[in-house]
Amino acid sequence: MADFKEQIITFAYSLFGKYIEDYVSEKKEFKKLKEDIQISNIGMTLAEFLCLVVTAGIVCFVIGTPFLSIFIYLVTQDIFFALFLSVFGALFSSFLISFSLLYIPNMMRGERNKKIEDVLPFALSYLSIMAGSQNPSVSLFKTIAKFDEYGEVSIEAKKIVEEVELMDINFNDALVHAAERTPSKTFRNILWGMKSTIDSGGNLKQFLEEATAEAMNSYKIRLTKYEGQIMLLTELYLTAVIVGSIFIIVLSVIFSVIGGMDNEMIITMQLIIIILVLPMSAGGFILIERGIAPAQV
Repeated sequence: MADFKEQIITFAYSLFGKYIEDYVSEKKEFKKLKEDIQISNIGMTLAEFLCLVVTAGIVCFVIGTPFLSIFIYLVTQDIFFALFLSVFGALFSSFLISFSLLYIPNMMRGERNKKIEDVLPFALSYLSIMAGSQNPSVSLFKTIAKFDEYGEVSIEAKKIVEEVELMDINFNDALVHAAERTPSKTFRNILWGMKSTIDSGGNLKQFLEEATAEAMNSYKIRLTKYEGQIMLLTELYLTAVIVGSIFIIVLSVIFSVIGGMDNEMIITMQLIIIILVLPMSAGGFILIERGIAPAQV
């Protein structure tokens, strides 16, 4: 899968890389996008990502035009109208997809930020314990890098260890690099605080314990907020979906008795509610619940 991804990126870059490199090098408007790409950790440069976006838009237009023209022709039986509308529709779709892709790095950055904020209190608790048993060094992050339970924090820890042990970068400089690439403001401040504490010869264990207590308090606030959101979502789901569906089914039965609606239409509507509306609503509720839930919940 990784090789296939690399092949697509290489192909897209071979088509448009030269032109896009020259274009973005003179534009400051891409600074935010470049930062999002780096922090989102998607493994591409700005030029490679833009090449991929342009290629996706062109592929959408090339593939979408014939399919749309055939479909529109079958509906309208007008070949000229079908061609005109299909070109317009495919062009609109390609622009829509291209602009949508431009927001993916920002979305991934936000997702990484949430994952870090969710596990940070627990990772800091472990770091504070480790800080009390050894001198401040890369060893603090070595063990935590081995635990997948800490998610994005473990990934950042691995990068710090790799920079120090493989690239021979100073530990404090590795902390600075980690602070610059993390999407989490809280984690960034903690990394800067660790560096400052080490530079000044302060008590790193005390600093991490205080940071852990603060992060844990923030986590508890998030849990309280999450509880309120779940209660609200549950009430909305029960009222709008369950009670609403029952009300519509009962109302349709009443209409069938008094003869105000066609029986086949009533049965179809009831089946749609039971087979589609209720399961899809339940699935949507679960997705929303998991999306707002903090880690460890």
